[in-house]
Parts: sequence; C-alpha cells; structure tokens
Amino acid sequence: MVRESPKPAIVRGEARRTRHSVDFRATLRELPARFWRVTAVVVCFGLVNFPDALLLLRLNEIGFSVVGVILAYVTYNLVYALGSFPAGLLSDRLPRSAVFGVGLMFFAIGYIGLGLTRDHTLAWVLIGFYGLFAACTDGVGKAWVSSLAGADRQSTAQGVFQGGSGFAVLIAGVWAGLLWGADGQLPLLVSGVVGACFAAALLGRWAFRSARPGVV
Repeated sequence: MVRESPKPAIVRGEARRTRHSVDFRATLRELPARFWRVTAVVVCFGLVNFPDALLLLRLNEIGFSVVGVILAYVTYNLVYALGSFPAGLLSDRLPRSAVFGVGLMFFAIGYIGLGLTRDHTLAWVLIGFYGLFAACTDGVGKAWVSSLAGADRQSTAQGVFQGGSGFAVLIAGVWAGLLWGADGQLPLLVSGVVGACFAAALLGRWAFRSARPGVV
C-alpha cells in the first residue's frame, strides 16, 4: 500500500483559510435581499449622523457652560431611556420602518433646530427631540434587521449591521468635523435636511402601503 505523504503545514493552513473565506462569503449570500436593502438605508443615513460630541460642541459654541453641556447630555440620555420602552411597544404594533421614520423626523427637527437657534431654552427642547430620535431608532433598528434575518443568521446580521452603521458614523464625523467651521451650522443643517428626506421616504412609503393594503 502506498501512503500519501502528509501535506506541509503551510498548505493545510492555506486550505483552511480558503475554506473559511468561502464559508464567510456563502454566509453573507444567505442573508436575504430585504436585509441588505434595509441595512443599506440605515448605513446611508448613518453618513449624516455624526457623533454626539459635535452636538455638545455646538451647545458650547452657542454659550452653554461646561456644566450646562453636561446637563444637556444627561437630559438627552434621560429622554432616550424614557422613550425607548414606548418606542419598542409602538414598533410591535406598527411597521418598524414607520417607527424608524418617526425617529428620523425627530433627528431632522433636532439637527435643523440646533443649526439655526442660539436660544438656550429652545436648545434644551431640541436636545430632547434628539433623545427621542435615539429612542425610536436604536433598539427598533436592531429589531428591524433582526426580523429580516433567519434564526441561524442573527449574529451575522447584527455584525454586518453594526459594523456598517459604525463605519458610516465614523465617516460622518470626519466630513462634519472638516466642515464645522466657527459654529457647526452647515453640517447640522445638511444632516438635518438629509435626515428629513429619509424620514419622508420611510413615512411616505408606510402611508402609501397603509392606504393600499394589497400593494407589496
């Protein structure tokens, strides 16, 4: 009997890497088209959703003290925490795309308002709107993409979604920082208008489908 000589370790390693690469690509291909469409929408929106630190910088630039900025951030987190549960309940009764669209409406109000106002009282209110945006999109967005992936692909789906969203926010922070200028008004207004367009598209689609139940 002729024995086949064992393959060198480097060959076995290359084979394993090739197999794992093929498996990874196959796993991504198994994610449904609806998942990729929703992820693409959320990631594209993420390109205008720059980090919260820049919003706090805007507050400082319109005259908030350090203590005022900290309290405003506490307010944002409080509204976010209080609004998350009702938003989750609502997303169990309405399409998640509609709840997400409502969140983007709050985003547009917050960003455009903060870009235009220098009034401290109004800025506090707008920070609350921004907290409602997070409440309506954070958990709801994760649940939305989760509902589109199979039970055996949940971790992969969340990894793709979170990775893409995080990378988009990173890019948003770069371009917004470069265009910030003296007061950050331009990035806030650009992001707010784009967010309003996304909100109108999602809510308009929901309204259209609600009016015509037979339309897919």
